[in-house]
Amino acid sequence: MLKIEELQAFFKNVDKDKRQFAFDTIDEYVFFVKKLEELKEYPLIEVSNKKPAMQRVTAAGKLIKDYSQVIDAKRGTLLRILSGIESTDADKLREMFKEFEND
Repeated sequence: MLKIEELQAFFKNVDKDKRQFAFDTIDEYVFFVKKLEELKEYPLIEVSNKKPAMQRVTAAGKLIKDYSQVIDAKRGTLLRILSGIESTDADKLREMFKEFEND
């Protein structure tokens, strides 16, 4: 799994205020990615015993949807911060996100 420091390294050339915001966003991003992985161990759909055709999304399933949206938003925020610096860094960061989320 990637370290937070590796993600933070992309923002070393960003002004101080944006850098701190990026670091906070990275912390939140990592938190939600870890929580999402934990939730994937639980069932996503519950099947009714009385009516097997009747299914409903479990609490874990709902949280996975919510956390996925938060992760997407955090990823977008970090990429927007980098957009003013260098596009190659943004491309590298996208690759790191893929590695981090698939780890």
